[in-house]
Amino acid sequence: MVLEAERNGCVREVTVIAAGLSIQDPRDRPSEKAAAADAAHGRFRDPDSDLIAYLNLWRYLEQRQRESSSSQFRRMCRAEYLNYLRVREWQDLYGQLRQVLQDMGVKLNHDEAPPEQIHRSVLAGLLSHIGVRDSERRDYTGARNSRFAIFPGSGLARRQPEWVMAAELVETTRLWARRVARIEPEWVEKLAGALLNYSYSEPHWDSRRAPPWPTNG
Repeated sequence: MVLEAERNGCVREVTVIAAGLSIQDPRDRPSEKAAAADAAHGRFRDPDSDLIAYLNLWRYLEQRQRESSSSQFRRMCRAEYLNYLRVREWQDLYGQLRQVLQDMGVKLNHDEAPPEQIHRSVLAGLLSHIGVRDSERRDYTGARNSRFAIFPGSGLARRQPEWVMAAELVETTRLWARRVARIEPEWVEKLAGALLNYSYSEPHWDSRRAPPWPTNG
């Protein structure tokens, strides 16, 4: 994901997302206070991407941490249903990834990257976790003919985009896609290359597209 992000000019954002996907979700949702937690976390939602929600949360945490002392920041996390230790783990892992990238000579972008470039980059690491919506069964067909549904807690659960990628597929009562984002199918074709299988149907003859007949002499 991060190496693809270098080509797309969004290393900083994708590094934040990659670090966030590598740890347990920093958002707490205690069952006895689920409604309050959902309201607190709902501020960061994006209608097309749970991954952009991670970026929104990261930027919020950065701002609050600059404005607060260490103890104030810890209390804020607890009050807003954010797990302080997981937040710190996220920040530490991001710092480690930045150091690795610096050693590799990969530079972070300074300007904010557009969401499309971010999602194209993340998709490079999630090609086995894509799906296309089946309107009849109201779920998704994924790689190797798997079938999954978007987890109800996702910001995309009600929207049901045509094509999605998921950071993880978790099987409980059924196969659920978690941390989901809308994608465009042409992004997959460009990234997957030889991994794709093509099929052609309904061939027909079009004289306008036929090559000219050879002439004698």
